[in-house]
Amino acid sequence: MSGLTPEEIRRRRLARLANVNTTRVPSPTVSDVIPQQIPQLPTRITFATQQIKTESKDLPMEVENSSTNVEIKNNIISSTKTPGPSTIIAPEEDSGFENMEVDETKESNFQESITRKRPLELPVNIPKEDITFVIVLKVLDVSWSDESKDLFLPELAAYMESEKKQNYESFEIPNIISMAIQEAIAILGNKCKIPQPNDKYNVFVVGDHFEISYTATGLKYLFDCYDRIEEEKRQYPKRSSTPRVSSVLTNLRTQCINHCIMLLTNEWLMDDRDWIHTIPYMYTPLTQFLLKGKVPRGFMNEMLNRAAMNQDLMEKIFNPIIQHLYRLMRNASFVGSTHRKPIEVLNELTSLPLFASKNTLPICTLIAKLKEFMPEQVTTNIGRELSYTSYLGPFLSVSLFAEDDPKVIDKLLNFTSLSDKTGLIGTLRQELQTTRNELNKIIYNLVVNSCSRDTTLDYISKMLVYNEKRCKMRVDERTIAGDGFMLNLLSALQELSVKIKLDKVDPMYMFNSKHSLIDLSSDTRLKFTSQEAAEWISTLKPLTDVKFSTRCWFLTLYCHHVALIPAFTKHTRRYRTVRDLQKLIDEIANSESEWKHSPQIAARNKELMKKWRLQLKKLLKSKSCGEIVLYDPSFITRCIVFYSTVAEFMLSIHQGYPFVPNTEIKFPDEVPIILAATPEWFVEDIADFLLFILQYAPKAIDFKFFDKLLTWILVCICSPAAFKNPYLIAKLIEVLFVLNPSIQPKTEVLNNMMMSHPLSISHLPSALMKFYTVIESTGASSEFYDKFTIRYHISLILKSMWESPMHRSSVIAESKTGIQFVKFVNMLINDTTFLLDESLESLKRIHEVQEQMADTVTWNNLSDDVQQSRNRQLSADERQCRSYLTLAQETVDMFHYLTKAIKEPFMRPELVNRLTAMLNFNLQQLCGPKCKNLKVKTPENYGWEPRRLLKQLIDIYLHLDCEEFAAAIAADERSFRIELFEDAANRMLRVLNSSKIEAMQFQSLAIKANEISVQNIKKEVDFNDAPDEFRDPLMDTLMDDPVTLPSSGKVMDRPVIIRHLLNSQTDPFNRQPLSEDDLTPATDLKDKIQKWKIEKLKALSQKPQQ
Repeated sequence: MSGLTPEEIRRRRLARLANVNTTRVPSPTVSDVIPQQIPQLPTRITFATQQIKTESKDLPMEVENSSTNVEIKNNIISSTKTPGPSTIIAPEEDSGFENMEVDETKESNFQESITRKRPLELPVNIPKEDITFVIVLKVLDVSWSDESKDLFLPELAAYMESEKKQNYESFEIPNIISMAIQEAIAILGNKCKIPQPNDKYNVFVVGDHFEISYTATGLKYLFDCYDRIEEEKRQYPKRSSTPRVSSVLTNLRTQCINHCIMLLTNEWLMDDRDWIHTIPYMYTPLTQFLLKGKVPRGFMNEMLNRAAMNQDLMEKIFNPIIQHLYRLMRNASFVGSTHRKPIEVLNELTSLPLFASKNTLPICTLIAKLKEFMPEQVTTNIGRELSYTSYLGPFLSVSLFAEDDPKVIDKLLNFTSLSDKTGLIGTLRQELQTTRNELNKIIYNLVVNSCSRDTTLDYISKMLVYNEKRCKMRVDERTIAGDGFMLNLLSALQELSVKIKLDKVDPMYMFNSKHSLIDLSSDTRLKFTSQEAAEWISTLKPLTDVKFSTRCWFLTLYCHHVALIPAFTKHTRRYRTVRDLQKLIDEIANSESEWKHSPQIAARNKELMKKWRLQLKKLLKSKSCGEIVLYDPSFITRCIVFYSTVAEFMLSIHQGYPFVPNTEIKFPDEVPIILAATPEWFVEDIADFLLFILQYAPKAIDFKFFDKLLTWILVCICSPAAFKNPYLIAKLIEVLFVLNPSIQPKTEVLNNMMMSHPLSISHLPSALMKFYTVIESTGASSEFYDKFTIRYHISLILKSMWESPMHRSSVIAESKTGIQFVKFVNMLINDTTFLLDESLESLKRIHEVQEQMADTVTWNNLSDDVQQSRNRQLSADERQCRSYLTLAQETVDMFHYLTKAIKEPFMRPELVNRLTAMLNFNLQQLCGPKCKNLKVKTPENYGWEPRRLLKQLIDIYLHLDCEEFAAAIAADERSFRIELFEDAANRMLRVLNSSKIEAMQFQSLAIKANEISVQNIKKEVDFNDAPDEFRDPLMDTLMDDPVTLPSSGKVMDRPVIIRHLLNSQTDPFNRQPLSEDDLTPATDLKDKIQKWKIEKLKALSQKPQQ
């Protein structure tokens, strides 16, 4: 037989096997599986990379039907495996050797056997100098010369025996490699025991059954071969670089990849389980290898490159993998870290490039083409639905929030000490950050790949639009995506936007809802009304070419609005609920002595406390989960960095040109149209974000990114004309208030940055004092109470600025510029008068009830209803007293330090009389005969410090001591009494520890005022009989300087109308706008009044003589 050519041997073998009567499913050929266009792939039905060249002789054929399907008997190769030489040789060729019986190897751990290192040896029929076969045997871990070896290939051994060649050409080796791989896979497949399937196929999907299935066994063998190729290159780099060896190694790699594709795409041919035929593409054993990290490095990329030319082949190989990962993530959780591997595998797959093109990622294209990527909606709760049903939904839904994953509370938040808690929080944050990094890369890959970019951005846009209800005050949580999903999406967008340059962002994009898919038409604008905004937007030209930078940056901004701010709001509500529930439990527990003797009430209260304590425990753990995510320093830093770009963007719009840090800020005369049409939440979200992190997570703040944010806040406060909503400015002022070290000690560095900013010296004091007066009337139903809170914030900011010499000089300079400071002082007088009146009246009522309760006999004689009513009134008075005294103390403090350095504005006619009246009245309350009515138990609970208040009032008298001020004191006929001042002087020495010089100065001021009062009484003239035209229509007093109001035509006394304009810039008779400059002197009427007064005085002077 040695005289026959290989071609003749194969023909004869085929003829002998033609007598086999069984019909089998033909094995797939390479042309059925791998596209012919792929480089280095064979043109014949073989996995070899080149055709085997043999001599062609015209010999008589012994086979009548050349198309007869033949197969080696089962004792050589299983019925479902790919036959060895018969798949390499055309059907009409003879194999050249008889069917042989092959003994089954003993059952053992075959996986260990195929990975065991084998000694380098040469078959007896191969020359020792042929190193290529040594490498092939080593890499494939097989033998065809020693039957005692674990992986002996009898069929290939017979073939090699028939050849008996001493030298093999390079083009013959690929055919031998292909035969060896197929026979090795077939033998290993026979060894594996396939379990009987049950009713559910999932047992084969997620368990270890993959490791003993036919396909999994073949994949494992191919992966080991691939690893041994790389090991060969590492161990023998010089030998591997020779042309002959390099060619063999390349061919081995190629055939490992090709056989892997064959196994994955035609598994049903090689697996005798019936259920495999019924669920194509539902699973693939390759997924388990990927999850366990057992796929060799570079293998997936090489397989991708070979399959990418054929879209159907790509889908057959990779769609089952990405679908399997999706199903795994449906039940994934941080508990058990079941989320980690699927996300890592998806990131690796989406990162696989096509050949050398880094921005062509075929797996991303496959994912974007899935119908699950953006499935059709079947419910009205689209936001919630798509977070579950869309392909990316389960991946982005991995969350540490208790509302998203209740298992987190029970499984993860278990700690016994503070150190354990700190360590656990750090671990969970690190795991969350790692997970987000993987998710960020997945989204990045989808966006980088041009074929999936638009689809991905559309998906993100729609998810934001479908969840815009999150921004509402009250929303059904079942209709929207959870905080975990939204914040993971936000993190991905932040990563995409971090390198975007603002000069590439088109500000007009936010007004183009057709392209952005985000409709802002119903949003409140900074300056425009809805109608003005709609009219202006209608005149804009539609955008034609929108750059990625523009779209991505605005999507990130809108995601902060829809995801971040609502998450902060929800956490704030959760925090307050915990505080209120704890307070309620404490109140009932503290009042136990009152109800424990009543069995019915005691049983009810104990049941309520038990219920509330359980709720409180859950709320506390839920709050802890929120703190882990929302207080994370790295997350907060990323948000600060992005909002800094938003501040820079808004500053550029405000100025009309790109903002350059550390340059002079210019305030335009007119508000830019784009700024006027900008949605209000662009500014409000920055304020809400800063307020949250400054109050709840100051330790997590990195202050080095705050420069632009502070600049934008100061620009907004100093240019309130650009904003129609005063509460927006008030919220920004609250940010500066929270920066105050007296409120938040951990923000001292940031407060110093604010204080050293040029705008805080040149513009901020004036802007704060102006807003102090503007906030008097906002149009809101709660404006009366809101204004006190806002003014309290301003007063504390001004107080801290007064301690800085530069800022103090700025305030003093502002007091000399004109009417604005006068209006500010007028509001201070109004607030101090109201707040002190309300506070002192509350103290009197508290004193009264406490006196009644001290008299136990009288108190017990009162009915239960009366006692409950008095207790309710006492609680209300205590709350009001605490609140009003806090505010009043700040306004008095402001008077105290302002009057010490500034005097002239306080002496203006429209202010000085009202100021002295307020001081005299409160001095009377503190030193008069009824001052004992202000004495209450535990005054520190209300912030009541009568000595401090009295000292400050007396200091204000001393700061303003002058002739004009003494005259104004004397003019207060209601409260001024010399005895009152004498009593106050005695208290200065006896109680307040004042110096004798201060006491003497105060007494001197009182004596001076008393003398002026006596003279006023002597000079007093009764003008009550003045004609009506001479009398002021509001105060009903004789006018000295009458002026005409232009809109109503009424005549008023100038001091009276000036005092009114300090509070409201309107005509008191028709509410039309009015300013001091609009007043017209009534000269003729003034002359008549003067003439009448002279005649009246003459008449009075003649009466004694008569």
